[in-house]
Amino acid sequence: MKLNKMILPALLSIVLGLGIVACTGKSEKKDVKAGVEYYRSLQFSETPYDTENGVHDLTADKAKSINNYKFTYDDSGRLTSVEFNRNNILLGNSSMGAARITYEYKDNKQIKRYFNKDNEQIESGGVFTAEYSLDAKGIRTGLKFYGKDGTPVENRNKIHSWTWTILPDGMVKEQRYNLADVEVVMNPFCPFFELRFSYNDKGYVTRMANYMGDTLYNCTAENCGDIGVSYFLFNSSDKGDLLKFEVFNVFGQMSNLYSGWSKFERKIDENGYALETVYYDQDNEYLGGKSVPVVQNVYDEHGSVTEVKNMDKDRNLINDPDNGVAITEHKYDETGNRTETLRYSKDRVLIKE
Repeated sequence: MKLNKMILPALLSIVLGLGIVACTGKSEKKDVKAGVEYYRSLQFSETPYDTENGVHDLTADKAKSINNYKFTYDDSGRLTSVEFNRNNILLGNSSMGAARITYEYKDNKQIKRYFNKDNEQIESGGVFTAEYSLDAKGIRTGLKFYGKDGTPVENRNKIHSWTWTILPDGMVKEQRYNLADVEVVMNPFCPFFELRFSYNDKGYVTRMANYMGDTLYNCTAENCGDIGVSYFLFNSSDKGDLLKFEVFNVFGQMSNLYSGWSKFERKIDENGYALETVYYDQDNEYLGGKSVPVVQNVYDEHGSVTEVKNMDKDRNLINDPDNGVAITEHKYDETGNRTETLRYSKDRVLIKE
């Protein structure tokens, strides 16, 4: 399995099939916001318990020329929409599984919908509408998925509903169920049932742990490596950029899902854009075998990724053993929507689909 390209997006987005969202992770509501705010990126999350949150704020003037996530709040400070756009034109390359999401509030419900770059409501990961349950403080306690006709559905990971409980130690306990009300795993790549999330004082997730009852549990399923997987640790910058992702078994040994990476580290620029991601195995050495240990990104002045480069540990271009690709080039129109993706070998030979 090519974990550097496949499992990372899976871990970050397959949870809901809806893209990366951002952390709240506290038992009390955040400071009340109102009006419109603009951000370059979304904060990292591993659970739909977290509400979207932006990192690296922009002025409205800067947002005319830089790709951004536009947050809109109502007079009560409740989030009503997030739009990935530039100069108020929706873009299709969002990390949240839609160009635009909206929230509607009814009684103790928070109803989420998804829209494409043409502002048409769409399914995201098999879900047309997501309905959250809120407690008296506005904290999420549950989630259910519905289809276009309003009937209950499961997402692509066979999950229909979620429940969350804030435990006395501050950790957030998460469980998931299918339409038959049988508990199900997070996703095929992370075959964990009960999870517990820890957050720091800024609301950034720091740990995701696999539990059985009140006991830290070591997953030994086929997808959990040769020594098992128990918990992940996350390290973020002061502004909320994910810098490090580590995998451990119940004894604190570096571990991995399947036979791939155990840790990745990112180098970011002043805007929070990931310039380089480096992958390590469970011996804390550069990822080897039929894998790509280093991936570098190039951005244009708008914040769009224009090139993705596969490299060895010495930062030499290499062809991905799986598909022969060394460089992936993205092209965009003047509004910022992606128009073409080209793939090349390390010798700059075009690889045809």
